Amino acid sequence: MIDTHSHILAGVDDGAEDEQETLEMCHIARQDGISTMVATPHSFDGKYLCEPEEIKSRVCSLNEALSENDIDLRILPGMEVRIVAELPQHISEGRILALNEGGYVLLEFHPSHIPAGFENLLKDLIERGFGAVLAHPEKNVVIQRKPEYLYALIEEFHTWKLLVQITADSVIGMASFRAGRVARILLEHDLVHLIATDAHSSKGRIPQLSQAVAVAARLVGEEKALKMVTQIPLAVLGKGDFPDGWDPRNPKRWWRIV
Repeated sequence: MIDTHSHILAGVDDGAEDEQETLEMCHIARQDGISTMVATPHSFDGKYLCEPEEIKSRVCSLNEALSENDIDLRILPGMEVRIVAELPQHISEGRILALNEGGYVLLEFHPSHIPAGFENLLKDLIERGFGAVLAHPEKNVVIQRKPEYLYALIEEFHTWKLLVQITADSVIGMASFRAGRVARILLEHDLVHLIATDAHSSKGRIPQLSQAVAVAARLVGEEKALKMVTQIPLAVLGKGDFPDGWDPRNPKRWWRIV
C-alpha cells in the first residue's frame, strides 16, 4: 500500500517529535503493509513553513536511516499546502513541493471554511500543469454541511485533475462523528480517490491503512478500496495510470435543506 499523506519527518511540524519516533512510525507502517509513504509536512498554514530543499534533504536522510535499520519502507518528498490567496505566487517562486516532485499538489482547506475564489486558484494551478489532491475535506465544516460541493468541483475540473483524499481515522470512526459520516457519504458516491493515514505520531494518529481499507471495502467493494491505496496513488506519484470506471455521483438529497 502507498500512503500519500504523512507527517513522518521529525521536528518540522506537529508530526513526529524526534528521529526515534519517526523510525517507530515507519516500523508501524511497514508492519501494516505500507511500502511507500510521502512525507508531507505542513506549509503556509500560519504556523509551519517547510522549504522544498529542506524536505528533500530530510527525506534522503530518513531513507538512509531506514536502510541502516533494515526497515523496508521508502519515503518520498511532498508537502501539505494550506490553501491561501498567495498560492500562485508561492508556485512561481518555487516554494511549493508537489508529491514526489511530480504533477500533483496536496492542498488543505482551513477546517472552518473554504476560501473565497478557491475555484480560481484551482484553475490557475491546473493551467500551470498541476493536478490537486484535497486533503481530508471530510473534516471541513462547509463540506460536512454540503458534501455535494465536492461533486460540483470534480465535475468542473475533471476527475483526475482534482482528487479527494480522505483520512483513515475518519473511515474507521476515530475522528469526529461528522467527519466519519461525510467520509462514508463520499465513499458511497465515488467521490473518494485516495485513503491516507495523515499520521502524526507512533501512539495517537499512527500510520495504518489496512483497517480503513477493510471498512471502505464493505462500502464500495474490495477492488475499488484497494485501488485507493495502490493504483491511484501510483498514478498520482507519476508511476502508473488511473483506473477506468470512476463515476462520481451527486450526494445531494432533496430532503436535506442544510
